[in-house]
Amino acid sequence: MERIMGVLTLKAPVYKEIAEDKSATTMAAIIVVITTLVSGFFKGLVHVNETTGAASVSIGGAVLGAILTLIFGLIGWVIAAWVLQLVAGWFGGKTDTGEMMRVTGHVEVFSLIAVLNVLTLGGTALACVTGLVGLIVGILKLVGYVIGVREAAEFTTGKAVVTALIAAIINFLIVAIPVGALMATLAVAMAIGG
Repeated sequence: MERIMGVLTLKAPVYKEIAEDKSATTMAAIIVVITTLVSGFFKGLVHVNETTGAASVSIGGAVLGAILTLIFGLIGWVIAAWVLQLVAGWFGGKTDTGEMMRVTGHVEVFSLIAVLNVLTLGGTALACVTGLVGLIVGILKLVGYVIGVREAAEFTTGKAVVTALIAAIINFLIVAIPVGALMATLAVAMAIGG
């Protein structure tokens, strides 16, 4: 719990400690599993009709969202960590995939904000508040990633930012495009199936 609080409060020494502690990989994996399940469930739970703006609850969407988010989240986590260590190496970083998995896995704790998605059922005002809180937490999560990359790779914040940007582009190309195509195919299949 102490480490999670250190991650949430963006304490660099905690990120360094996590990167170096090989036993922290299990906790990082647990965090990724829990956050992807919770995030996928709550994102799939609430469906907002784009035409009317009315929100409704979908248990089937929640379960499907949890399962798909878990599968793609775990795959994406490993690939992203590998890409981060590869790019960090280009800039002289001293890290490996395990260290990147540990720090990025712990940073995923910020994703629990997805629970607030259920507030969109309360109307437009709550949806706006949820969006604003999500934006703030998203920024904190990005800062956490940069700190994690910097501490794991043992280089400057500037190099960490560049590493994160380049890795994000590479990850988008090798993960997001195929996953997006698969998700679109599943959505079309579900729409056709009723």
